[in-house]
Amino acid sequence: MKRDGIVVAVAVFSLLLQIPAASAQSLKTVYIGLVSITPSNAPVIAAAEGGYFKKQGLDGKPLVMSGSTTALAAMLSGDVGFINVAGSGLINAYLGGRDAVMIAGLVNFAPYDLIVAKGINTIEDLKGKKVGIARFGGSADFLARYGLEKHGIKPGKDVTILQTGGNAERLSAVSQGAIQATLLEQGFAYQAKKAGFRSLLDFSTIGLDYQHSGIATTKSFIAKNRELVTGFLKALIEATNRYKNDRSFGIKVLEKHLRISDLDTLNATYDYYAPKVSAVPYVNLKGMKFLLDTTAESNPKAKNIKPEEIGDNTLLREIEASGFLK
Repeated sequence: MKRDGIVVAVAVFSLLLQIPAASAQSLKTVYIGLVSITPSNAPVIAAAEGGYFKKQGLDGKPLVMSGSTTALAAMLSGDVGFINVAGSGLINAYLGGRDAVMIAGLVNFAPYDLIVAKGINTIEDLKGKKVGIARFGGSADFLARYGLEKHGIKPGKDVTILQTGGNAERLSAVSQGAIQATLLEQGFAYQAKKAGFRSLLDFSTIGLDYQHSGIATTKSFIAKNRELVTGFLKALIEATNRYKNDRSFGIKVLEKHLRISDLDTLNATYDYYAPKVSAVPYVNLKGMKFLLDTTAESNPKAKNIKPEEIGDNTLLREIEASGFLK
């Protein structure tokens, strides 16, 4: 992705967020790639909206990108400093020899419902049907395959997995009959159920240790910009705690990012996510191990990787030990 293209896209997205352009030359610009429009991004948007990046000397610019592949490519090329990406997507990049590491876990559980079209009553009814996910290799793809296989449905044989875009696009595809099932994050799943669609499986209730999404960067970027990365994480911590404890602020963040005006949906989304977000966003290493173990079934390289190689909590531990949280 060319840098001038990123600057234009950020300018447009900043207008949507009503984030003013950097007014002080002392602020260091840093782009944060967001894989899609999802409630999982709330802490990042809160840091920008609440001025917490600026408090740490950063002009943080969130940028919505089209999927994990695009976001990872932008991070690896240096066009963005950080990305919010699925744990599964990060693992695939690492196994491919890429310099990629997760330094904060934003959503350390699986926040999806399996939403199905009207007339489908059981998971077995999905045989011969189409299931929509965002992008191959992403979290929705990983969990869809996992959930189907646990119920004896073989992806690629019993059902067809299709890339159909973000949550909003997938909900629209189910509504129009283009697909018969999809995984939707909370908020979008709530909308689907309000519209009369059925949820056959709530992944957050099945006891998974799971690293859904988190902040990733490269080890080389950390080595060259350790103070910047530390400031970024401090801003994220402050924003997360404001988001958790200031309901009106949290609702405002979700409304602007998700572009949803329905108050019932916004309240349901906030009530689902805010209590589950950790005050200190450590990477869920047990969740990373689950992803590695599952990935190893199809990619033997994953057997030799330790969770700590791709989930590094060092900087967050240093921040907590410094007394910053107090």
